[in-house]
Amino acid sequence: MKNKKLKPVLFFMFIAAFFTAFLNIADMHSAFSYKTFNKKSVAVKKIKGKNIDKAYKKYGAYIIKKDVVLKLNKNYVLREYVAESLKILSQRGINKYSEVVIPFSTKYQKIKFLYAYTMLKGMFKIPIGKHAVNIVSPGFAVNYPAYSDIKYLTLSMPAVEDGSVINFSYEINNFKPLIKNGVFYTNYFSYGIPVQKINFSLVYPAGVKLNLYLHNLKKSYLLRKTVLLKNKKFMKLSITANNVPAIKKESNMPPEKNLRKYISVSTYTSWRDLLNRISAMFEKAEKPDKKIEKFVKSAIKKYKNKNDGSIIKEKKEAASIYDKFVKTFRYAGIGYGINGYRPADASVVFNDGYGDSKSLAALLIAMLKTAKINAYPVLTASLNTADFNKKTISPKQFDSVLVGLTLKENGRYVRRYLYPDSSSYKAFDIPFELSGRKGAAISGRNKFKFIKIPSEKPSQNEKIFSFKGKINKNGTLSGTVSVEYRGVYSNYERSSLKNINKYEKKIEVYNSLYNFLPGAQIKDFNFKNLRNMNKNLKLTIKIKDKNYGTKNGDKLLFHSVLPVDSGLLGLVLKGKRRYNLIIGYPFEHKGLIKIKLPAKSSVYYMPKELKISGGLSSAYSKCKFLNNKEELICSYKFESKKPAVATKKYKRYRKIIRTYLQYMKNYFIAVSNVYFY
Repeated sequence: MKNKKLKPVLFFMFIAAFFTAFLNIADMHSAFSYKTFNKKSVAVKKIKGKNIDKAYKKYGAYIIKKDVVLKLNKNYVLREYVAESLKILSQRGINKYSEVVIPFSTKYQKIKFLYAYTMLKGMFKIPIGKHAVNIVSPGFAVNYPAYSDIKYLTLSMPAVEDGSVINFSYEINNFKPLIKNGVFYTNYFSYGIPVQKINFSLVYPAGVKLNLYLHNLKKSYLLRKTVLLKNKKFMKLSITANNVPAIKKESNMPPEKNLRKYISVSTYTSWRDLLNRISAMFEKAEKPDKKIEKFVKSAIKKYKNKNDGSIIKEKKEAASIYDKFVKTFRYAGIGYGINGYRPADASVVFNDGYGDSKSLAALLIAMLKTAKINAYPVLTASLNTADFNKKTISPKQFDSVLVGLTLKENGRYVRRYLYPDSSSYKAFDIPFELSGRKGAAISGRNKFKFIKIPSEKPSQNEKIFSFKGKINKNGTLSGTVSVEYRGVYSNYERSSLKNINKYEKKIEVYNSLYNFLPGAQIKDFNFKNLRNMNKNLKLTIKIKDKNYGTKNGDKLLFHSVLPVDSGLLGLVLKGKRRYNLIIGYPFEHKGLIKIKLPAKSSVYYMPKELKISGGLSSAYSKCKFLNNKEELICSYKFESKKPAVATKKYKRYRKIIRTYLQYMKNYFIAVSNVYFY
């Protein structure tokens, strides 16, 4: 993926567009004839009367009532009727909700605006003007023309002020299933603002089988009833939730979908049937043409006359094809479910030069198969979406596709992965947002396996700091700083640096240097392997700091050159956490500092060794002498062993980081017997 910051944003925009998990919807009125039969409710502590506005004001708004009615026919065409009544409580609510945006796809959906108006002081009804209702194209469509079918219905609500209530309603006809016989729908009951009442009902033919999954909702609240419509038997499911609290936000929190209340509906009741359908779509898309064959031949030409089809050769050829692939084709997508879950044909993606996750995966698989290398799609869920759940049979759970290879290594078969979405990863590296996540490997019809992507080790994500130099009797420090970035650090730094000029790079270097040598002068700097993704990125800086040491009588005081790790500090700013701390990857920060001391001097004071461990993390630091005490050498290491920290272990994790950073901050050395003349 070319823009990692953009992908999560665009992915959630897609989910809203295709599966209508919208945050803003309203009061049903006479538009629908169905009523909610559920007399029970999903209830929390009820807030009555005028206390509601006061209690919810910090959210800016709350949903008074939301109604959703789904009608599914025997041809798997789904109609959705949505309405919402939302009360505005502050300027924050005005800014966020006075412009209603409803995404949809012209390729798969038709949208019909029903009504919209603002109610002032409970008695003045201000209808929306005709010029305030528009169909517009999103800004990202300019850069991603493959998704020009995504449109927004926008409603600019009139006269919105504190205390006003906005009401709107619309209908969406999903006239074309995203996959044959496939309807996949999720209705949410909880949002970032409180909900007083939400009603959901689904009407479908009695003979149609459904897969239903309720998340954070009790099955006992779901009512089933048989109804007759035009003398035909239908089933009706109904559920109501009252007084649903807002999802409280927190930094580094788990995906919101893990925390929300929702019901998922799927017309597939067997994973085998669904994955066989997806497998067939991939097989159809994976057919190579002459251009693809020529591309592959060029990528592996250096192996043409080398040994037979050995495993070593196969792995090298796969890596060679991948290296050329990621340099040639760019990621351009807003989620796995675009284009009806069908990958675009390999020849089309090759000619376009871009594609989404599954389309790029299909092209890469076609290339590998051209080289007689067996490859297959692996569907997986990233950290941007909820944990994979086998109970809900839906492709909506997957937002990424890896390409899997099964290779024989050291006498056993091992599954390796290629990541087609980005030019920042070398062959067989797995992005941290997919590491340790669950998914499905589809190697053919009736050949699939639920798997867990290998987890990263801390040594895969390292930031290695080193300094070699000297400090003279006047306190001037000079030498060379180097920082080597590995794994996620290398990918992050490379993506932020490779498209900026030298002046901008210098600003980045100064910002980096400020953490440990804020007054130093940069004499020269260099980024090594910035364009070579197969090697670790390394930054070297030649520095000089005339005021690094401080004279005090016959002593020279100075800190060891140890960086204040602001990234670690940011992880544990909160004293207590509501949710688990999601870092996303394990990591190590390491350092080695060598400083030549002034002649005819000795160390007067040096801190003791630090060694602390707490299960999920550990910290270490120590200084010693070399070369007859003429050179001071200090080493340090902080290790975070897991990609997430549970709330019950957070206190200990935080204490270790705080102790480590405090120790670094006060790590100073006093050198005595220095002749100042």
